[in-house]
Amino acid sequence: MARSPPFRRFTHPDGRQWEIRLAGKVVELRITSEGETVSRRRPFDAPVLGANDLDALVREQLAEGFTEQTPPEWKRRLDELVSFWEADDPGFDADVLRSQLLEGGEPLAKETIEKLTWWETGQPRDPALARTWLREHVDQILPGLLLALRYPDHQVLLNVDALFAEIKEPGVIEALLSIVEHPTPNEGDRAAHMPLSALLALGKPDGDTAHRLTQALASDDFRVRDVAAAVLAEFSTDEELFAALWKRRVLARESDGTCWAMMRAAEVCRAPELRDFLKWMQKSPRFRTPGYSERIGDALARLRNR
Repeated sequence: MARSPPFRRFTHPDGRQWEIRLAGKVVELRITSEGETVSRRRPFDAPVLGANDLDALVREQLAEGFTEQTPPEWKRRLDELVSFWEADDPGFDADVLRSQLLEGGEPLAKETIEKLTWWETGQPRDPALARTWLREHVDQILPGLLLALRYPDHQVLLNVDALFAEIKEPGVIEALLSIVEHPTPNEGDRAAHMPLSALLALGKPDGDTAHRLTQALASDDFRVRDVAAAVLAEFSTDEELFAALWKRRVLARESDGTCWAMMRAAEVCRAPELRDFLKWMQKSPRFRTPGYSERIGDALARLRNR
């Protein structure tokens, strides 16, 4: 879903603030004076008519002494990313990441955000060139990439996850766990993605990470349960990790993703306890997609041969 464009912002020496944007065929206004904000909407029959009205209104405000203070697009996007982190996980200090990115200079920060936009859905710019640049500068721009874990575009999230999986930087674990424990709300037009590739690439979770993933298995959000189960399953040769996963076998049946994690555990550690779970999956109509039933059968056969 297309996101609404940002407001253009104008200020007056007397303290008034005036903001305007064109969202589709509607001109939206926000006028702030003496601490009070009034919002107005002006619908039009076509976007071009709204654009003409916006231009006329801007000229009027400039003639009345207003000055445009609209931040550049890259800085607005950077601030937007920080606001997403603050809304989803107030305990995570995303503002520090913004400061760290800007310490490298505004040109580098600007280039980072602009290269991320090349990964957006429908963007005609070459995503491979963006990836090459981001990879080459990863040591300098890591804070910006961490902020991008809450980017409002699914294609960007997939690429960021893949990039973190490639660089295998242990220092990103807190940001990754924040996404797991405080995911983007599953509503509205914001994209959401669990960074499973990045988590798996970091290898077997340490004690604290394993404990937090185990706690995540009890989440009401199936997305959280699925990603936690997938990580624990991949390293389920560890008896404690397998035990944590196996303890949730009843709840696992509620989510296809967690069911596949249980089956992955059967492939990884070949625990005989999983035999009945796989038999249930084999009989369930939920898992009869071509290729999936064969995989379940193969995993079950390996357990029978133990």
